[in-house]
Amino acid sequence: MRRLMIIAVLSLPLAACDGDAPTATEEVPIAEMARSHEPADVVGKTWYWLGTTTPVERIVVSDPSRYTLLLQEGGDAELQFDCNRGRGSYEIGTGTLSFGGLISTRAACPGDTMDAVYMRQLENVAIFFVEDGHLYIDQKMDSGTMRFGTSPGPE
Repeated sequence: MRRLMIIAVLSLPLAACDGDAPTATEEVPIAEMARSHEPADVVGKTWYWLGTTTPVERIVVSDPSRYTLLLQEGGDAELQFDCNRGRGSYEIGTGTLSFGGLISTRAACPGDTMDAVYMRQLENVAIFFVEDGHLYIDQKMDSGTMRFGTSPGPE
């Protein structure tokens, strides 16, 4: 992934100087400026799964309202796996996320369901970040990045 950099030039005036103020440059990655790894930015919100990008494919969710994630205070997770409701436990830290065993009801969902894919991916998560109002959850061993939004509509 490419990183865009901003070069910030800081002037540091010195009182006992002959007029030549020294300058310093600092590189700040743009992506790091708007990126949050704070659990408070994730917990207590309903997130809608928009899709996943893996090294070999890009999964786009046609109806994100069928796949939700709500991390409640205290470590309980509520999920929607298409036509099935699910629950589980989670642990979250600064930039880290993991789920305990996830369970769901077993109703037969429509033929285009991705309920098993969604559950399998959530059970394989490792880290997260929030950027531009979206939640990104990276899976273990660079096997993919799940993308969530706060609305089931197009974002």
